[in-house]
Amino acid sequence: MSKFRRQWITPTAIPVGVVIVLGALIILIGEALLQNSDHHLPQESPERLELWIGGGLAIAVIALGAFVASRPRSSTGILDRDVVIGDRPMFAPEPPPVDVRLRSGPLGTTADIGEGYTLYARNGELARVLGVVPGSEEFGRRFQGFIYAEGLHGASSELWVPFEAVMSVYPETKSAFLAIKGDETEHFGWNRMPSSMRRDPQATALPGSPG
Repeated sequence: MSKFRRQWITPTAIPVGVVIVLGALIILIGEALLQNSDHHLPQESPERLELWIGGGLAIAVIALGAFVASRPRSSTGILDRDVVIGDRPMFAPEPPPVDVRLRSGPLGTTADIGEGYTLYARNGELARVLGVVPGSEEFGRRFQGFIYAEGLHGASSELWVPFEAVMSVYPETKSAFLAIKGDETEHFGWNRMPSSMRRDPQATALPGSPG
């Protein structure tokens, strides 16, 4: 029910409520002007009371807005806050290029990956491995396992990278190379714990299904 309210009721109620309030204000002001109008006088005559009422209401709205805008604020407004989407700062330096010497020694497999390994995306160092998690079925797909890692250079603080994303492993240098770019982890949802490990009631629901 909470998911339905968040996705449908709230986005619909707010604009409808605003339209109703604005419509009521327009009708009230229009009725007030009509009740005080005198159609026998010339259209722009200063003796027409509705002109004075309309002008007074406009001045009152402007004065109220000026008063509110001039009041000192104890905190910054929502438009002044630093709001950023994502974890990586916009002007953060690019990660250092991958040293070719990291691709030395015999190739290994995902079974060799463990704590202390470094994960590399196509554009550089991505994360430090903290451990591995057994595989599970996620939304109808079976994964061999997940690499639990700590993001580096602005990447998410926690990552669960599926074994299927590993392109090559070099046990000699404790390096594993992924077939992704460094900014694609959130797109794939690797910054969220696998649903099989979560205990909240929505963990096993498919995306888009009613909660």
